Amino acid sequence: MTRVQIQHWRMPLLIAALLACTNCGKGAEGSAQEAGTAVYGAPPNNTPDGAGNTKAASKQPNKDPGRIGDAVLAYPDDMQVTMLAFRLTGRTPPLSDWAAEDYKVRRADEFSKAPLLQEETIRLAAIYEATENVGYLQYRLNSQLSQYDSAKGGYYLTAFTPGQQTTFSGREQVSLLIDNMKEAYFWPLEPDDARDILAQTSRNVSLDVKVRITGTERRSSGLLIKGQITDYGIYSQRYNDERVLAQFSLD
Repeated sequence: MTRVQIQHWRMPLLIAALLACTNCGKGAEGSAQEAGTAVYGAPPNNTPDGAGNTKAASKQPNKDPGRIGDAVLAYPDDMQVTMLAFRLTGRTPPLSDWAAEDYKVRRADEFSKAPLLQEETIRLAAIYEATENVGYLQYRLNSQLSQYDSAKGGYYLTAFTPGQQTTFSGREQVSLLIDNMKEAYFWPLEPDDARDILAQTSRNVSLDVKVRITGTERRSSGLLIKGQITDYGIYSQRYNDERVLAQFSLD
């Protein structure tokens, strides 16, 4: 399955905007609370310049807040999913605050702290930029094969048990819930083919999954990203022999 990479052609503009984070203001926060919407990650009023001084942040809109596009975020780590969560819910991430918590920045002396803070803020801004126009996630799951179901003729993939969620623990907990997981749960195989698969895998397989994002929902445990599987592949987990065992499309 092809790994699609997201273009970064708007990087300079976004970095400039994010280094001058929007001051949300009390009025905006108050109106959001009246509407029953939580306000997260209010950006700082000042940002450091290259000399370590501070300057007032100019007002910049959050680009494409909440927009679900058609780009693929492939094999993301926890921080990338956190940035995507902020993007999908129309929030501006507090990049300067997060950068200030970086180990290298915290341990830096007074001469190197400001440039290191700026460098880390730019790095985080690049991660956030990579979430623009994202509408698909591609990731890997480890799964096991059930006992062979001779009545139906196939295996069940335990990682696709309906209702099961994939959780990312970045700056905030984000879970992924697939509403068509039942369609991928069963892997039909003839008995002879199933026996060969069992010999190759010892019941352990890897699933390469592509998911279309359909929306978000705020829950007490954190943000829930909803989606539907569009494609998935089943791979052997043998060392240096990760062969494709099967591929399916649910579109």
